[in-house]
Amino acid sequence: MANCEIISEETIKDIHSTDARASRAGEEAFRLPWELRSFALGVAYYESDHFPWNDFQSQLITAINEADEDNKPEHYYARWVEALESLLKERGGFDPAELDRRTKEILDTPRDSTHSHEHPHPAPEDDHNHGQADHH
Repeated sequence: MANCEIISEETIKDIHSTDARASRAGEEAFRLPWELRSFALGVAYYESDHFPWNDFQSQLITAINEADEDNKPEHYYARWVEALESLLKERGGFDPAELDRRTKEILDTPRDSTHSHEHPHPAPEDDHNHGQADHH
């Protein structure tokens, strides 16, 4: 898995304090925003024909089994990310160094820094009477 040193301590505490297993019937599917993003990324890669879904499933099962053997905490979406990274590395579609560089670039960019244009507001309707009542 890529080494990202830019994750805040607060986020790490949140990840470790949350039981991030796959949801059971009636529970929230995603407990943290990164879980939803990870899921969406995996689906997007699959839908872009980067891999067959059964290859990803096999990789996910391997990641879960390896985590169990290593006594890692049960974090389903962490295993999801490990499986996705592993599969993409295997297929040449993932560069951890590039991901770290792009992630740092995005996180170092102040919010709304690329949003420097003005939004045109709708022009008011033409008021021929200039606010005066029509006296016809």
